Amino acid sequence: MKLNFLGKGSAFYPVFGNTGAYLRSGSELYLLDCGETIFDTLYRKEDLNSITAVYVILTHLHADHVGSLGTLISYYHCLHGIKVHVIHPESTITQLLTLVGIDPEAYIYLEHLPENRAGLKAEPVPVKHAADMKCYGYLLFDDRECVYYSGDASDVPDEIRTRFLTGSVQRIYQDTSTHDSPDPSHCFYGKLEQWVPMEKRMSVYCMHLDSACEELLTEKGFNIVQI
Repeated sequence: MKLNFLGKGSAFYPVFGNTGAYLRSGSELYLLDCGETIFDTLYRKEDLNSITAVYVILTHLHADHVGSLGTLISYYHCLHGIKVHVIHPESTITQLLTLVGIDPEAYIYLEHLPENRAGLKAEPVPVKHAADMKCYGYLLFDDRECVYYSGDASDVPDEIRTRFLTGSVQRIYQDTSTHDSPDPSHCFYGKLEQWVPMEKRMSVYCMHLDSACEELLTEKGFNIVQI
């Protein structure tokens, strides 16, 4: 499973663009989040005219994760007659889309990723990020491997850590912060140092970076997503 990243930055560090990733399977497009910069980056990177089905898997509803979702939906509905599949465990995303002028008939809302030609499965995992909304990471499966995508999260859930350390999760893509606080929204890299032994750190891909901290993180043994 190859995740292609469109950005690796936090909301307050726009230098790296909004964090989000996608994979293609033939003419089908699978997106993980759709923040403010994502549609523009995707438009320049992929031939969107060649896409026949779109699935957007959302971790939560902050602007740097859904900010261009309305544009993506409108683009495919108006120009191609395609309804984007919007995947999120909470139906509040439909309220948000209505507020920004997106007709419910222009997209298909689903709580879970349906069966698809890519054989991709996405299992939502509740994570700690914001007190005022429910947020999720995802276990992503295909016929070859299982990886974990954190979305925005202040830690790595115990179950995910255990599955990663025992080998049933092959890679972790983790929101990583250089700032620690008593009530964090993002995962301080020092916590990852405590949780992940050195020999496993190259399989932890840091994302949602809040500064130009790649050298610091690679010195600690972690990997960085590439855009």
